[in-house]
Amino acid sequence: MLTLDGVTRQYAYRRLFARSVPVRAVDGVTLQVPRGQTLGLVGESGCGKSTTGRLALGLETPDQGTVRFDDAPMPLSGTPAWRALRARMQLVPQDPLGALDRRMTIAAQVAEPLTIHGRTGDVAALLAQVGLRPDQGARHPHALSGGQRQRAVLARALATDPELLVLDEPVSALDVSIQAGIINLLTDIQEARGLAMLFISHDLKVVRQVSHRVAVMYLGRIVEEGEPEAVFQNPAHPYARALVSAIPVPGPRRQPRIILAGDPPNPADRPTGCAFHPRCASMASRCRTDDPALMPLPDGRLVACHVAHGEAA
Repeated sequence: MLTLDGVTRQYAYRRLFARSVPVRAVDGVTLQVPRGQTLGLVGESGCGKSTTGRLALGLETPDQGTVRFDDAPMPLSGTPAWRALRARMQLVPQDPLGALDRRMTIAAQVAEPLTIHGRTGDVAALLAQVGLRPDQGARHPHALSGGQRQRAVLARALATDPELLVLDEPVSALDVSIQAGIINLLTDIQEARGLAMLFISHDLKVVRQVSHRVAVMYLGRIVEEGEPEAVFQNPAHPYARALVSAIPVPGPRRQPRIILAGDPPNPADRPTGCAFHPRCASMASRCRTDDPALMPLPDGRLVACHVAHGEAA
């Protein structure tokens, strides 16, 4: 349903009293989201996840690489062809209160995409599908809880019967018990509608629940991709190992948590070689100079790491 092939997005980073320098927020990313399946995209804040989601929807145009939706090139943003295509792909944003108009009722906002795209639909049925009552549809956003607002945003995204949802941190601001309800709802909707989903999150526990495949992102690049059980049970990239070790577990930990040294590098001053090498406990001499390619392991996972491929010497 969605293919990103070598996609790069670059911005100008302006320093005070200095010349601006180019920063690659997304750097050569290749991903696929099959019909009816969920790809989880995980990584630290600022690694390029949300920009990848915007590129997937055509809200931004890549500087290099291609984006294909339903095996056709993504039209340029703002063109009539792109506007017509937007009904088939929708965004569920991180902040539902910020995404909703506080002056309009929930029902009016769920109906708005139908009006924009010249379609008809049953707003009450859409609200019921996401677990909202008709009287809640008559309220304004501030009169709903955080979980109810997230359900309202989801109903609005589903109004045009899309084939792809890009969900950008959709449960990060919710309590754990409410998160579980939203996750179960998304799973049910995906099964009923056959939706493809790009699920963006820093919460690996949630991603493990919803994803058919997981991609780990660091400083604009994919460093590991594979089936959830393989990535979470035996991560191959040192950065993925650190993320997995930080997942909360009940009772005493079997494995110690891996604490990464330092902070993520400034994207405007990217390290040479492997971008992760200044924080990596497994670093070899080659990691300082040679940028590792994303290559398959024997189990089918894709990993960008010299050490994981036994090529660090």
